[in-house]
Amino acid sequence: MLSQDSGVVPALTRRRVLLDGGRGLVLLGLLDAAVTACGSGAPAGPDPLEQQLELARHDSDVATAAAKAVPPALARALTEVAAERSRHATALIEEIARAARKPTPTSSESASPTTSAAAAPPPSVDEVVTTLRSSAESATKLAPTLSGYRAGLLGSIAASCTALYSVALPTKGRPQ
Repeated sequence: MLSQDSGVVPALTRRRVLLDGGRGLVLLGLLDAAVTACGSGAPAGPDPLEQQLELARHDSDVATAAAKAVPPALARALTEVAAERSRHATALIEEIARAARKPTPTSSESASPTTSAAAAPPPSVDEVVTTLRSSAESATKLAPTLSGYRAGLLGSIAASCTALYSVALPTKGRPQ
């Protein structure tokens, strides 16, 4: 064992903490308090997935409205787009609730607010494509700022939105 005069500080090991008695327990208590303080409670500010949830709901609503004014084959594609974005919203709701350590809201609690736009003309397919492209870009930008499941969820949503607007829906210059 090294002498105290050697100028070398011995490594902190579990054995040293246990053998050192009171000082080790105090240090361990302080470390535990610091870790608890850093990792407890909900994150400050709104959950960054809230905006993604609103985009998913909006995209679903736009695709549903657009499906009412197009030929049946295109209506089926738009209905699938709406259903896919609705599934994204459900996954986001579940993750937001999990992170907040709250129960997942029931479908009536998590439903998007309905807006009355009866006088407005239905959105075009190009408008649906624009909203999907915007949602894909938003998820793509946010995903690298998160980690773990949340980053993967947003990466998956970004890829899905991109596939929906670039493959599932026709755009100008591409055959229907």
